[in-house]
Amino acid sequence: MPQEKEFKWDASARGAFARFVRVLRKTAVEIFSPQDLSITDRYLDNAQGFFSSQKIALRIRRQGDKYEATFKTRTALQNGLACRREVTKSLPDVRSFAAARRALENERSWEGIPLTGLCVRFTLRNRRRIYRVHYGAAQCEAALDRYVIDASGKRLAQREIELELKNGPEKDFMALVRVVSELSGLPPARISKVASAEKILQS
Repeated sequence: MPQEKEFKWDASARGAFARFVRVLRKTAVEIFSPQDLSITDRYLDNAQGFFSSQKIALRIRRQGDKYEATFKTRTALQNGLACRREVTKSLPDVRSFAAARRALENERSWEGIPLTGLCVRFTLRNRRRIYRVHYGAAQCEAALDRYVIDASGKRLAQREIELELKNGPEKDFMALVRVVSELSGLPPARISKVASAEKILQS
């Protein structure tokens, strides 16, 4: 199963995004023009709470007019670093969240997980700016996220920076993480988006 490896920084301080980008431009071998995205993620579970009990995050993502489903293992951040198993499937020919959910439920199961009786636990709306970055032989994606979590009628606005390894050696990725952390002074994130939402649901 594919594995996602990413590092997250806390971007709550004023000017954190600008500081990160300045450091990235100084240190990366190559950095491409940014791309702005509007993303809506709806995280799902069933009435039995299967996904939360198994530490699995199941979501349907809308980006533009495209929908896709992803499930990933939920792991606590270790000093900003997250390593998770992740599987994504495209949901072509759907035009709404309801249609995307029906398409999932019609399959009944996916990689051994049940897909019936799905309901929304919380929603995450994200304004994301991404940069594609090369450092050594590593190809990475840097994401500057301004997002709002909607959970049980409560809203939480947050900012976060992610750097994800897309291809190439992990050692080069970790070298870039260390350099950026040292030069920017940004602290590692202590809690993930999903964990933040879970905390709201439990409050």
